[in-house]
Amino acid sequence: MLKVVNFVRLLSIVFFLGTLSIVYAYLDPIVSFSVEADMPTIHRTYFFYLVSLIFLFINIILWVLIKIMSPKIVQRFGLLSAGWVAALPVVVNIYICFLIGFLGVLNNASSLQLSNYAYLNYLGPILLMIWTGLAIYFMSTKKMI
Repeated sequence: MLKVVNFVRLLSIVFFLGTLSIVYAYLDPIVSFSVEADMPTIHRTYFFYLVSLIFLFINIILWVLIKIMSPKIVQRFGLLSAGWVAALPVVVNIYICFLIGFLGVLNNASSLQLSNYAYLNYLGPILLMIWTGLAIYFMSTKKMI
């Protein structure tokens, strides 16, 4: 189970890199984080590096937490629960990809309609809620697979 989760985590990192590269390629030189004109902006190169550093930081923190918690979860709740907890970075990485995609649409409003992609903001929290609900379910039933 953990080998599959690690492979899917690697795929989510590749998905992030692809999403960031495509969005970076289509961004204007100045990136805005809001529809309002008076909001702060950033150059697209700095945006690329900032998002990459945030992604790296979040993944390192999650990796350390999983390495600390995984043996305790396996012992108390079973391997399935530990695998499910180890999949948290996958869900977070996909959520970050949705946010980056939405920022790409926000800054490329001349050819894409923002209202058609508003659902990207809601998919991430929905995925996190589903992941949390299933983690609670697996831990409460103590499936020892």
